[in-house]
Amino acid sequence: MATVEQDIANLKTDTAELRNLLRVLGEEIREFRANVDAAQANWEQRWAKLEQEREKERQEREKERREMNKRWGELANKMGTLVEDIVAPNIRRVARELFGIEEVDFSVRREVHHPADKSRLKDFDALLIGTDAIVLNETKSTVRQSYIEEFIAFIPTVFEYLPEHRGKRVIPVFSSLYIPEQFVRYLTANKIYAMAMGDETMEILNYNDIPKP
Repeated sequence: MATVEQDIANLKTDTAELRNLLRVLGEEIREFRANVDAAQANWEQRWAKLEQEREKERQEREKERREMNKRWGELANKMGTLVEDIVAPNIRRVARELFGIEEVDFSVRREVHHPADKSRLKDFDALLIGTDAIVLNETKSTVRQSYIEEFIAFIPTVFEYLPEHRGKRVIPVFSSLYIPEQFVRYLTANKIYAMAMGDETMEILNYNDIPKP
């Protein structure tokens, strides 16, 4: 009988210890979960902050890129008009000295609408009108094959925009501060004068290579 009672007492003790162990274990699990939740919340906050910083940096980079593109565009436009301003007086000089043209009218950056189709607009970089000839100038700050091709395609249509001067000689001049030799040869093959900076002023590089109109 004593043995049974002892066993019961021991069982109660073991049960109490187990319950206490489970309670302690439960507290440790809750504490662990709380620590995990806190770590998760902290990580999420740090990640959200990092994402905000990344988004801010992206917006700043985008803003800088837009500003840089704007500056490049302004610089390109300024460079383009600068070259045109350098070319303009030289067009008048070569028209007079090399081609013997008596100037009637001269304009820079002149916009002309097509008489029959007002939606078609041509922007003449420099246009010199003489008594018996016109000097048609295309100016580029950088020389590209496509620019030359566009100029070649336009030359036969010039009198569509200037019908009042139909019948006059057309002297086409492609101008830039520097024109690589391969482009000079191509312009010469298409009977277009190439004008670029020489030692002191702008010069027609292929004047002697093109039959005079």
